[in-house]
Amino acid sequence: MGLNICLFLSGVLFICDGLHVLGPSDPLIVELGGSVMLPCYVEAPLPLEELEVEWKGADSGTLVHLFQDGESRPEAQNQAYSGRASFFTEEVERGNFSLLLTNLTTKDAGIYNCSVYSQQETGQTSVEIKEIEYLIVTGGHVVSAYVGEDITMNCSVDSHIPPEKLDEVSWKKVDQQIQVLIFLNGEVQPESTHERYADRVELFSREEIQKGNFSFRLKDLRTEDKGQYICEAFFGEFADNTTVEVQQLGFSSMHTGILLLCIIAFVVPVVLGYPAYVSLKRNDNSKRALAVQYTLVCCSNIALCLAFILWGVIEGFLTEAATCSAINLLRILFLFWIAPYLDTFKAILQRFIKRSAITLEYAVIAAFAYSGFIVRLWHNYQQTKNIVRLGIIIVLLSLPFLLCINIFVQGLTKIFKQEQTNYILTELINGARGCYVVLTYGVNISKLVLFILPFLEMIFVYFRCQCLFNRGSRVLIRMSVLLILEIVCASSSVYIHYDLLDTLDFRKERDGLTCLAAYLYVLTGMLLFKVVIDDYGLFSRRPHSNRTRQVVESSTVTGTQRTSGHAIVYMLGAVGLSCVNSVALAVELILKARNGERTVNDLRVILVPFECIFPIGCLVLQISEFWGKNRENLTKDFKDLCQLCGCKQASVDSPAEKHELEALRST
Repeated sequence: MGLNICLFLSGVLFICDGLHVLGPSDPLIVELGGSVMLPCYVEAPLPLEELEVEWKGADSGTLVHLFQDGESRPEAQNQAYSGRASFFTEEVERGNFSLLLTNLTTKDAGIYNCSVYSQQETGQTSVEIKEIEYLIVTGGHVVSAYVGEDITMNCSVDSHIPPEKLDEVSWKKVDQQIQVLIFLNGEVQPESTHERYADRVELFSREEIQKGNFSFRLKDLRTEDKGQYICEAFFGEFADNTTVEVQQLGFSSMHTGILLLCIIAFVVPVVLGYPAYVSLKRNDNSKRALAVQYTLVCCSNIALCLAFILWGVIEGFLTEAATCSAINLLRILFLFWIAPYLDTFKAILQRFIKRSAITLEYAVIAAFAYSGFIVRLWHNYQQTKNIVRLGIIIVLLSLPFLLCINIFVQGLTKIFKQEQTNYILTELINGARGCYVVLTYGVNISKLVLFILPFLEMIFVYFRCQCLFNRGSRVLIRMSVLLILEIVCASSSVYIHYDLLDTLDFRKERDGLTCLAAYLYVLTGMLLFKVVIDDYGLFSRRPHSNRTRQVVESSTVTGTQRTSGHAIVYMLGAVGLSCVNSVALAVELILKARNGERTVNDLRVILVPFECIFPIGCLVLQISEFWGKNRENLTKDFKDLCQLCGCKQASVDSPAEKHELEALRST
């Protein structure tokens, strides 16, 4: 009886024990969209006959996978797992019933039961997918808006972790890789925002960020904002992104205004150019003819000045807009300076234009063009407290101011006319710019040339009354030396601007500033020539030197004399430059609206080289008229110079010339 009881209890224990089905001891952590293997196996292989394996969700009872009668039964599984749950068929006969689950979703988290049935034995194990790690970025869309409007770019981050704990969320402009916004360590980093978007972008409130809303608002939309933007989120090895495209932007009212001003600046010279030229050829100073001339000169240039001011407000940068506006506005004064009808103006206005046109343009253009240098010097001074830098700032600010004061005193009063003072002040400004370069980049030979040469020229001008240059022949030496120094100084300035500004924060302005350096030296050359011809008249050794002085004074390109050369240069400035500038600005505006980025980074690269042609033409007219009225004196002075240098005269001198040469040798 006891033996039977023992055998019965042993059978019960065996049946209750069943199959030993094994699984993982810890929950599984998986990645959203990835794959995971749910382990389930027995220690000893089981015969395939009457073997059945079920994988079910513990909570819902959903059939995930069924293996029966030696094969998988996909038709029996829930459709949510169709094509995603499978066995390793070759491993089943070895007792491995692990399930491969692919394309994981957040709904796959939970407990799964693996039940094994073999003949009269049963076993079960459970596998838990505890957490599904995921990072999903959504919100891609297309934005269409007008320039000047505010837009919102959507970006939503869905993750298994709180949004404020993400490693990084950033917005970038794709085509130029410009950093727009960055959310790092739970905070927005404003210092990482590119200057183009400074004070124009902002995320939503902290509450919205905690919901995963990383959309941002872009204010005051510009044409260069067109393009693709990418919102990227990072956490550990996880990363995802979405893109937002800002499509072609419509013109704002200010863009339309710029185009209208450009049309005016182009149409007026085209319509009035021919009648203005005809009136010049006919010496017509009637009220109607003068009205045409005034309209031609003033209307187009004022329109361009206003257009560039608007351009600076909505599209361009400050120094570009300021310089271009000043060039077009001051061209009015320059055109009146060369105009054959200047003698129709009132005396005080004539005097102001004759004495101030060149110098005023130099002072204003230099002040606007190099304002960026002064700002940079001020920032450096605030950091270093270097008193030398402060001194340069004061000099760079005071010299143009003093030059303007001198201009207005000379132009509006009859106190004095001193071309030498204007020229020396301009060379002081050139020297101050050279001093800035030396202090910023250190001393070497090429930089010292830019620094020293303007001062050498000033020395030659200042000592013009010395005995070395007190005769016409020797004035020719001085004129030649000054000309050579001016050419070398101008060439050095242009080269150093182009070479050194590439390493500055002014890289985008390098080409424009290089062109302006050349333009300023053209104006300096005109002032130098006025000084030289004044010197030639003052130091002429001939008895009729007073007549020579009078000739020189009238040898500026103003006055009553009308020549075809004057008319051509005048029409070049009044018609040609206005048309070129208006077309350049209009084309750049349209292309930027279409492409979303600038075709020409600095419009001064186009405007200033063409602008140089106008003062060069004026300078050629000055030289030509000076030579025409002083040819005889210059020829005699050149012969005297040859005698001083020991050269043989090629022709026989007249008795009067021989007498003068003997007197010259005796001195």
